[in-house]
Amino acid sequence: MSRLKMTPVLFALVLLLGTLASASFHGSVQAACQPGQMHEANLAYKSAEQFINGKQWDQAIARMNSIVEVCPEHVEASRGLGTAFMGKGNFDIAAKWFSKVVQLRGKDVQAGDFANLAKAYAKLKQYKQARAEYMKAEKLEPDDCGVLFNLGVMHYATKYHTDSVETLQRALGVCPQYKDPILKQLAKSADAAAKQQQINGNVDKANYYKNLMNEYSGAAGGSTTYDLVKKKMAAKQYQEASVLLKRMLAKDPKQPNAWLTLARASDGAGDKAGSIKAYNKYFELKPSDAKNYGTMIQVMVEAGQCSAAAQKAASGSKRMAGQSKEKLASLYYSWGLALECQEDFAGAKSKFQVAASSGSRTYAGPARTQVGRMEDFLKMTDAQRKKAAQK
Repeated sequence: MSRLKMTPVLFALVLLLGTLASASFHGSVQAACQPGQMHEANLAYKSAEQFINGKQWDQAIARMNSIVEVCPEHVEASRGLGTAFMGKGNFDIAAKWFSKVVQLRGKDVQAGDFANLAKAYAKLKQYKQARAEYMKAEKLEPDDCGVLFNLGVMHYATKYHTDSVETLQRALGVCPQYKDPILKQLAKSADAAAKQQQINGNVDKANYYKNLMNEYSGAAGGSTTYDLVKKKMAAKQYQEASVLLKRMLAKDPKQPNAWLTLARASDGAGDKAGSIKAYNKYFELKPSDAKNYGTMIQVMVEAGQCSAAAQKAASGSKRMAGQSKEKLASLYYSWGLALECQEDFAGAKSKFQVAASSGSRTYAGPARTQVGRMEDFLKMTDAQRKKAAQK
């Protein structure tokens, strides 16, 4: 979980980010240590604390174990053991020690104690338990940035998506200085909430969360938006992907990959004119991409712009003449489609022949098939011409 505000809660979270060791959990309850023993234990803890600060986990565990053997109710040593085991990666043992801290402190328990335990559960992927502990921490520290952010993430992990949005919105208001990580998670949570509401038949709520997702993803920046775009494209939600991309490009139009993805999304959504426009923007930034240039020509043909498509292909072939036949295969194949669309079967055949001889695994085979088709069309038109001449 991301660390935000350096409160006692967050300091506890920072300590959890190390690597852990192997030692036993002293769960047996021993007799309370005497005042003199507690004094000695406190002195021993001060010297042992340096091992925690230095991330010397094995030494820390040995020292802390010796303290709790004498004084099992020593809170700081129990917490130190939890921290050391977290540092070594023994999250299950760490959870036991942090749980013991909560029990020892009783009514004096603090939000950081619950947050430590929640962190251990989260590392164990026991997200429901982690969520429950963060909720306890939130009651004690309702404005702690780390607690709010991590609780929002745990709501999301346990599919309480609307709760995640609400909690993270509160975090955004309380902790604007950490808006970037909050906005990034907010966009994901709002997107998940929209899908959840859509499945449940709550159309108005689904639209509400969709709008929030668009708002937060745009505010979060390009990387967050593009992550969502990839999900939308994979799910064939082309219209939603287009909306996100347009917002992204309005802020920074010099992103060739975004223009290319917008061209594909618009095409998938049936917006041929929008797709062609986006392709043209892409080629202003990437003029030598022959493969995608051929795809644009094909979209133009599908849009009925056959003459313009043929002209585009001719100008593109001149500009990219230095590239290999294999790289130009897409362009020549689509050029053939544009000429076929104009019933120039001889011209189309010549372009398909170039693609057929290109060695391209993608276009050579289909191009050979097209060459045969063009020969059939030429025979047919020749027969029709002879028949007309005889009449």
